Amino acid sequence: ADMEGELIEGEDERLFRTNHDDDDGASAKYTCWRKYDGDSVVADMERVLTVVENNKNGSAADAIVVDARSSGRFFGTEPEPRPGLRGGHMPGAVNVPFFTLLDPNDMTKFRPMEEVRDIFVEAGIAPLLSEEGGGVPRKVICSCGSGVTAAALAVGLEECGLRTKEDISIYDGSWIDWGGDDDT
Repeated sequence: ADMEGELIEGEDERLFRTNHDDDDGASAKYTCWRKYDGDSVVADMERVLTVVENNKNGSAADAIVVDARSSGRFFGTEPEPRPGLRGGHMPGAVNVPFFTLLDPNDMTKFRPMEEVRDIFVEAGIAPLLSEEGGGVPRKVICSCGSGVTAAALAVGLEECGLRTKEDISIYDGSWIDWGGDDDT
């Protein structure tokens, strides 16, 4: 199946709402991926390995990996829910547990976008200093346990204005792929 796409809007009351102003009987707004011309919105192991190696070698990284798993899973202090899967994180990755982006009073909504932006910035996703990035990695690869909650990070990054959809990709294999590979 073709996995490339772009963010589009639709309506479905079961999915995340992007603000507190859509409680007036309207269906929740959401975004999903569709094909677009440009870089792939899905990162694979090869792409992530390149980013990790560039970060480890001190090369100018063109991307940063952000992981949506809980801090315990990210740091390897809590067990992974899948038997036999090691804990930890990709070298150079930053951690933004996806639930921290959600309104604690209604987990079907994001926090206000200013707060979402602050959470990403505090975790290490720096605002771009210029159109070219200004020395800040423009591309962000969102990861999680299996590639699902990474989508919440992708939507949050775009909605809060830190990156455009062209700057964001999802590591489809995520920790199942990385943490399950003895060579990584």
